[in-house]
Amino acid sequence: MKTEQLFQEGLKSLLKSKPLDEINVIMLCDHVKSNRQTFYYHFRDIADVVDSTFLGAKVGYGKKLLDYEPILKELINYISANYQYVSSVNNSYASDKLYSFFFSYFYLKVGNLLKNHGFSGQEIVRYISVLSAQELIFWISNKRKEKNVSLIKRLNTIWRYLVTQYQSDMRRTL
Repeated sequence: MKTEQLFQEGLKSLLKSKPLDEINVIMLCDHVKSNRQTFYYHFRDIADVVDSTFLGAKVGYGKKLLDYEPILKELINYISANYQYVSSVNNSYASDKLYSFFFSYFYLKVGNLLKNHGFSGQEIVRYISVLSAQELIFWISNKRKEKNVSLIKRLNTIWRYLVTQYQSDMRRTL
């Protein structure tokens, strides 16, 4: 296991018993049996470990994107598999890192999906990415009270409406 992964997994493990706000570099180094010099060689601070964890997350790579639902399902599966970590980050000073991860994920996936279907407008990609990221943050903040299936159905309905509306707006301007 690479050193960065060791610290990332160690942070995930510590978050099972402590909130992120209470974890410091010394605790993390003790937990993974490494020294602070090694930590600071790879990271600036704990928030940097959070960033690198999300940057290294492989959610839905290698899948052929046919519609929006698989994009959602892949991310919801990732959230479910890493719920303790995602929830802890969401409830901490590093919550903006989670939002950035969700936004970037949707921006990349939705952008590619729309591009493959002949859409060129970046404003719809941004709008859908912001909306989807905010909805997932809200869902996590409410401890996933809404069932996964219901969340997917609701966001898929919004997706279909926005894409249909965008198509009709594009026809009117041409």
